[in-house]
Order: sequence, then structure tokens, then C-alpha cells
Amino acid sequence: MEEEKTLAIPLGGSTSDGERVDPSAASADPTSAAASSSQQKSGKSSGRNEKLQKSAKANVKKKESKALAEKDSAGEGDGKPKKPGIAARIFKTLGALLIFLLVVSVIGGVVLLFLATRDEMPTAPEIKSDITTIAVDSALDALKDQEIRLNSDELNLFLNMVKEKSADKTAEHGVEIIDLFTVVASDKATIYSRIKYKGITWPVRAVAKLSFDDPYIIVSMEKAYLGSLNLPSEKIIEFVGKYIVNDNISVHNGMIYYDTTEFNDKITEVTIKQLGLEVDEREVQDDQDKNAIEKWWNNFVDGITGWFKNWAAGLVSDIIHDLKFKNVTIIDNEVVIQVSYAEG
Repeated sequence: MEEEKTLAIPLGGSTSDGERVDPSAASADPTSAAASSSQQKSGKSSGRNEKLQKSAKANVKKKESKALAEKDSAGEGDGKPKKPGIAARIFKTLGALLIFLLVVSVIGGVVLLFLATRDEMPTAPEIKSDITTIAVDSALDALKDQEIRLNSDELNLFLNMVKEKSADKTAEHGVEIIDLFTVVASDKATIYSRIKYKGITWPVRAVAKLSFDDPYIIVSMEKAYLGSLNLPSEKIIEFVGKYIVNDNISVHNGMIYYDTTEFNDKITEVTIKQLGLEVDEREVQDDQDKNAIEKWWNNFVDGITGWFKNWAAGLVSDIIHDLKFKNVTIIDNEVVIQVSYAEG
């Protein structure tokens, strides 16, 4: 039995032996037409499915993006840090800058406090002079050499008197002058002082020059220091004007003035006392056991002695009061006050 062969001929194509086939003839076959129609419907259906799948995928992507954005806004994310905005970055930078400036300020303040309280000054010397000796020597030197010489120790005695005199005023403001002294060298005087304020000791020193403008000795500050730091000399003048000014010391035009008008009176008072020329009232004694001659003699001696003391004291007073200051300089590490004596 022979095998039945089926030959598939493509539309518009040709057979295996090269003969052309008419497409219209091929379409006349009902089976081929149905197959063709089925393929067309299947293609359209698959196209629609692809479009639906693409649309669904796009919707899913949109939903995922929206959900991710919501998570980012809520502080949640995929593990990556969220990049801050411009305002946040500005505030963060300003905060860091403020912290840096605060740290620098604290460190700078500590360093300045250390330098301001650094004490490299000499220890205050022990004062060996006394006002009586200074007064008598000054009077004799003035009469003999027309000048009064004061060394550092003698000047420190006067400075210590100034410190003690201003103690009450400084205490009212919570200030204590621990020491106040000077060292005279060359043509200048260096003044040292340790001042306690707010529980801290502040070492202060100043380089001063002296001049004279009748009747004032003038102290002008050339340089001043607070610890190891430079200090405007105006601050020293301001301190003196606030705490040390008294009847003899004043401040004008950024300089310290010492009025010498009472200097002679003080020298006179001390000199008369030292020479024993003070006239004391005679003590009242019980003279019941003394005769008239003895009483008369005692009164006579007391009278002569009192008269002599009064005469000598008046002479000393006149001599000293006639001394006039002419100039003040620093020579050979001493303050030299040049004076003149008006005779007659």
C-alpha cells in the first residue's frame, strides 16, 4: 500500500520543483484560511497581553517609587543616609563654628589669665629707714648741700605710708594692695605692686620718670605691665585716681602729682621733736615740802628752758620753711630734690 504524501506550499511561494503557486488558489483551501485567521487573532491577543503587562509593571514601579519616597520622608530608607538640605547644612556649619569659637575663647582666656598673673617681680624689700631719721637728714642736707637725696629704701617708706593710708578706701571696693615698692636705677624708677582682687593676685609694675613743676613732683608712666602682658599706662593712672588720691596726691592729664607744700611742715614737726625742742607743760607738783627759794629756782629754770626751746624751734621752723623745691631728678640710683634757701 502506497504512503499518502502531503505537500505544504507556502503562500506566494513555489514548490520544491520550482513551480509558482497562486496565493488566491491556496486561500481557497478552507483549512488554510481558518489557520491563518487563528494566527492573526492569536497575535492580536498576545499584543494586548504585552501592553497590559507593561502597564502593570509601570504601575508597580510608580507604587514602589511612591512608597520609597514616603519612607525617606519618614526617616526610613534603604540603608543609605539621606543627604541633608541646604538649610540643614548651613545650621550644622554654624553650630560647628560656634563650638569652635567657644573652645578657642576658653583656651585663650586661660592663656591670658596665666600671662596676666605670672609673677616675675622681686620680693618686696624690708624697710629699714624711719621717718624721723629721714626728716632730720633731709633738713641738714638741704641746709648744707641745697639738695635732699632719697634712696630706694627711703622712698619705699613713703610708698608704704601711702599704701596704709589708702587701705580703707581699697577695702571698700574689695581691693587689697599687698605691697608697694620701688627700685631706682639709672634715670628711672620702677614701681612694683601686687594687688589682690577677686581672690587673684595681680602683679603690676610700671616704669616712671620724675619731674617738677612748683609745687608738684610729677610722676609720668612710660611703660606698664600686668604680669607678662603690656598694660596701658592709663590703667595705672586710673587705679591711682580711684584708690590712692588724697590731700597730697592727685591725678591730672594722665600723670600723678604730689603736692610738696606740706612737705616742709612735716619735716619741721619731726625735726623739732627729734631735737627735743618741744615745750611740754610743767607738771603740777606738790610744793608743800619746798621752801620759797626752791620754788622760785624751779620756776626760773623752767622758764629759761621753755624760752630756749621756743626760740630754737622757731629758728628751725623758719629755716626749713624757707627751703624751696627747685627740681627733681634721678642721679646715681637716688631721687635728688634740689632746693634753695632764702636767707633773711
